[in-house]
Amino acid sequence: MGQHARIAGLGGCLAVSVTLLAQVASGPPDSSACRRFVQQFYDWYVPSTKTTHGRPSDLALQHKPEVFSPDLLRALKVDSEAAARAKGEIDGIDFDPFVGGQDAADHYDARRVTWRDNKYSVEVWRASPSDTAAKSGKPDVVADVVLDRGRWRFLNFRYPDINADLMSILAQLREERRKR
Repeated sequence: MGQHARIAGLGGCLAVSVTLLAQVASGPPDSSACRRFVQQFYDWYVPSTKTTHGRPSDLALQHKPEVFSPDLLRALKVDSEAAARAKGEIDGIDFDPFVGGQDAADHYDARRVTWRDNKYSVEVWRASPSDTAAKSGKPDVVADVVLDRGRWRFLNFRYPDINADLMSILAQLREERRKR
């Protein structure tokens, strides 16, 4: 084997090694930081909903828009604007999308965190000692979260009890409005 062939062979091995190293280094971000982000959001959001008039989710859109992915933020704003134009009629989501129901508990816990398809899913459970709501054995909400340019952002909220998710519900409502 000549000198050039050996160098070319070493270059190929080096390229494969660098590629494998890059794949290992680009694994999932720190799951505890993700869980902390979700918990901090709920620790801020839930008490804020107790004193607001109107749609509680609008509070998050006004005060913390940076925590949502651009697609989710846009879809929530479209729904909020439609609801504001409805003047007494229900046009838009008629539940709190971040707690997955009408009546929020006093506290929520971000619990089990899983990594799949380049995003984290964080189970969010009712955790108020005075909560009298029936327990389903499932989280109230599963928040899909991604680390985007150094910032954690919510991508979607899934509702295990009804096997639905916020982005799909918002798309369906938008389509219904378009048909009217």
